[in-house]
Amino acid sequence: MNTARRKLLEEIYAPLVHMKPRSPEYTRLALTGKCWHDYFDPGNMERYGYKSLEKEHSSLLNEIDRLRASIKLPISTIAKTLVAEYAHQSVMIESNHLELGESLIIAESLRDNLFQQFDMASMKASSLISLTLPTSSELLPQRDSSEVAELRNHIIASQWVAETAARQPGTPGLGEAEIHGLAALMVKDTASEALYSCGWGGISKPGDYRRAPIQVRSNPLRIFPYHVEVPSLMKQFISWRDNAHNQKLLHPLLLACQSCVYFLYIHPFIDGNGRVGRTLMHDYMVRQGYIPIVMLSLEQEDYLHMVSDAQDGNPEAFVEQVLSTQLDMMRTFVMRELESENGQERLT
Repeated sequence: MNTARRKLLEEIYAPLVHMKPRSPEYTRLALTGKCWHDYFDPGNMERYGYKSLEKEHSSLLNEIDRLRASIKLPISTIAKTLVAEYAHQSVMIESNHLELGESLIIAESLRDNLFQQFDMASMKASSLISLTLPTSSELLPQRDSSEVAELRNHIIASQWVAETAARQPGTPGLGEAEIHGLAALMVKDTASEALYSCGWGGISKPGDYRRAPIQVRSNPLRIFPYHVEVPSLMKQFISWRDNAHNQKLLHPLLLACQSCVYFLYIHPFIDGNGRVGRTLMHDYMVRQGYIPIVMLSLEQEDYLHMVSDAQDGNPEAFVEQVLSTQLDMMRTFVMRELESENGQERLT
């Protein structure tokens, strides 16, 4: 093990060092996730810079909220028009090679053959994986089947969010059972689905929390919690988000950013964490009346750097990207509405 990594682990888990391994008190403390949580404190808005950014960008946030109030079209309608673009961007970040045009083809097929058959808004997230879906070969026969399934799954998840979130305006967001359901859907029929049955950490069902520790080779000092800590940490994450939302501790757009980064730091699943984290962000924005953002010309490396920097307490680039994109998209939809109204006036 990397010497610096070992030293950091000893610092993070110092409370366990003086306990007898596998003793009742050792096990109890380990299962709480308290050591990791207390060391990193990922929900601390001051420490990670979100409160200062809220003040710094107050004028921008006010302008976004002014535009939001002027948009007449329901956010759910806007969100549904962006499903193919949003899902494509999200899987592109995960090295999926399919083009936006192919995402539009898949979305159209799903709209004609799936979304019109089911009331997506009334479905539980856990039921999505049980849907009979068009196969990859039926959708794009010449393309990699795993990549097609990955994009198909994300389009379904994004459509579900667009329909369900808008029916629950002002609420804190997805619960733990819904997060499990979306995580299971994201890997259905993909190469990653096999990871759940290969015995890595024990056989589990798609959508279950990981059962083994993880590490990023490119950054050995990025310490994700141990798998035994994940269940408790996820409950703490949801409780933190709900409390921050209910107490209005942070502007919704910044809370969406911090929630996404917090979730990704826990990294609760074997695979699909990025897609699920962005879907949580998407869902929260729609619930608060904001547009799910599609960052034009976003490079995978740039996105990963922004998230990594945010985990290190430097979220400026990530927050600024989200806010500037939200502002641009708000302006676009306001302008479209004005052009539509002017066109109707000329006709009359």
